[in-house]
This record gives sequence, structure tokens and C-alpha cells, in this order.
Amino acid sequence: MKAVPKPKPTPKAKPAPKAKATPKPEASSEPEVHKEPPPRNLDPLLLKIRGQLIHQRNELMTMIKSSQEVERNVGELTFSNEIDLASSLEGREMAFQLSSRERNELKMIEEALFKMAKGTYGVCEGCSKNIPVKRLQIMPLTPLCIECQENLEVS
Repeated sequence: MKAVPKPKPTPKAKPAPKAKATPKPEASSEPEVHKEPPPRNLDPLLLKIRGQLIHQRNELMTMIKSSQEVERNVGELTFSNEIDLASSLEGREMAFQLSSRERNELKMIEEALFKMAKGTYGVCEGCSKNIPVKRLQIMPLTPLCIECQENLEVS
């Protein structure tokens, strides 16, 4: 009888190295930052204005989100008397007016950024002349030159 050689033990397969878990991004209270590339051939002063508008937009988005949270939470309150109820309603009305103003400003900022991307920022909507850069630095959301704005206010 021949001796049957013992089979060599097969080495156990090494477990595959664990992939490093990438940390999930934490839910941030920071607003979404829209990073559109700056328009080409934009004057350095207008690039600076653009950066300020983007910063303002992000701050407004944060304020709008927080005021929406306040509005949601106020609905859950119970009131012990009419004075508390009236005070709360007045506070809600003020918050609504503020958020309405913020939304309007946000819309104006979006329009200005769109005009920058399109190449029409700084062109008066009344007379189609260029709005002086000094005016745009002071009032970056204005759609009118000084003359057209004065004519509008007089009428």
C-alpha cells in the first residue's frame, strides 16, 4: 500500500483590506454655496462687486432658512391669554415682512449676477448707457444710472 501524501494546507485567504470610510459630510447650517465661474474679461472692480454679491446672497439664504424655521416653530406654541397670542402674531408678521424683503433682495442679487455672466451688468435699463463703476460700487444692485433714477423719482 502506498502512502498517500497529506495535502498541503491551503493558506487562508487574507481578508481584503477594508476601504477607509470617507466621513460623511456633516449637515451644515451653512447655505449652499453656488460656485459659478467668474465671467471672462470682467473688470477687477466688477469682480470685487461680484464677490460681495455672492457673499450677500449666501448670508440672505442663511437668514431666510432661519426665519422659515422660526415660522414653523411658532405654530406649535400654545398661548395662555390673548395678549400672548397678539404679541406672537405681531412677531410672525414682522418675520414675514423681513423674509419678504430678504427674498426681494435675493432676487435682485441673482439678477445682477445673471447680468454679469451675460455681460450686461452696469448697463442702464432706462437709457442703455453704462452706469459709472463708482455708482455700482456704492449701489451694486441698481439697474439705473443716476439720471434715469432721478427722472423716475421726479415723475
